[in-house]
Amino acid sequence: MALIAVAESAQDIAAGFNKFLEPVPEISTDITALISECYAISSGLRELNTTIEDPIYYQDFEYRYNDVAVVKEALDYTFKDVTRLFGGLSRPTHISRKTAYHQVWREIADFFYQESNASLCGRLEASRLFLAELTYLIIDG
Repeated sequence: MALIAVAESAQDIAAGFNKFLEPVPEISTDITALISECYAISSGLRELNTTIEDPIYYQDFEYRYNDVAVVKEALDYTFKDVTRLFGGLSRPTHISRKTAYHQVWREIADFFYQESNASLCGRLEASRLFLAELTYLIIDG
């Protein structure tokens, strides 16, 4: 299961959001929260990966395999959507850098509200908590 690849994607997304801090400081609180969630998810995926690679927990992992697969796929799709939306920053445009970053921020916010009636940060937080619970369940069976 390619959990480390998704963990690396989380870190890439965090690095992408870090680029928003300078051009749009008025949303720095929201951006910092997203960066934090991405790094926490990366850490959670790495912890889960270490856990499931331990033979002691293999049987418990087998029982939770589908749950792990669902959260992995959900995060993978989410990160691919964010990466696609980041592509809006590379469009040739006559607008200022600040305006371009603000527009992409709005597109990201609107996309996730339209898709799931929740913010991207809320979605990432739910995934992070689910990862932590899965790890706990696999370890403490």
